[in-house]
Amino acid sequence: MTEEDRRPGAGGRPRDSTIDERVLSVTRELLLEVGWDELSVRMVAARAGVGRSSLNRRWRSKPELVLHAILGETPDLSPFSGTDLAGWIEWVVRGSHELFSRRDVGEAVPGLLLALREDDDVRKALWANFTAPAVALFAEHLAADTAEKRRRAERDARAVLVMAAGAALFLSTVAAEDDTDALRDRIAELLSAGVGAGGGAANPH
Repeated sequence: MTEEDRRPGAGGRPRDSTIDERVLSVTRELLLEVGWDELSVRMVAARAGVGRSSLNRRWRSKPELVLHAILGETPDLSPFSGTDLAGWIEWVVRGSHELFSRRDVGEAVPGLLLALREDDDVRKALWANFTAPAVALFAEHLAADTAEKRRRAERDARAVLVMAAGAALFLSTVAAEDDTDALRDRIAELLSAGVGAGGGAANPH
């Protein structure tokens, strides 16, 4: 019996976050060692020293476990601290590139894309959880103080997120020869111009 299996249930003490960290670290390691296809929850549980049933209670599927391992449980908003609208866009472009450039993410992406097509709940949760905080910050930068302005700002934020992430994925897989700082800077400039963020001046219209 593992230390995780010995813990009390929902009425007991809180889940040990160090066990989660160990499981997620092992998941990333195994992605690099064996790839998506060979990775299994059983393999992760064995290396992490955690009961498989415990992992199944925490993550209901391999895609959920892998997504949590490569993305974290909640978005890291610290890079947005103190930025203006242009800074928000620049970080979305740069952060997307950093994400898709990671080897563990590269190993996971093909399998995850297929898994997300087959599991609509996971796909919806991924999009909602990892866009909502950033979208809210974008709307704040635009001073969206009416319902109509906020709808427009949220639409624009999601559009930027989609274009930045899509560009990063395409550059990391297809257009690797053009994956340069200059091109990424130009992508950020074009996105900033598109939402009126050139020079850091936000335009709510």
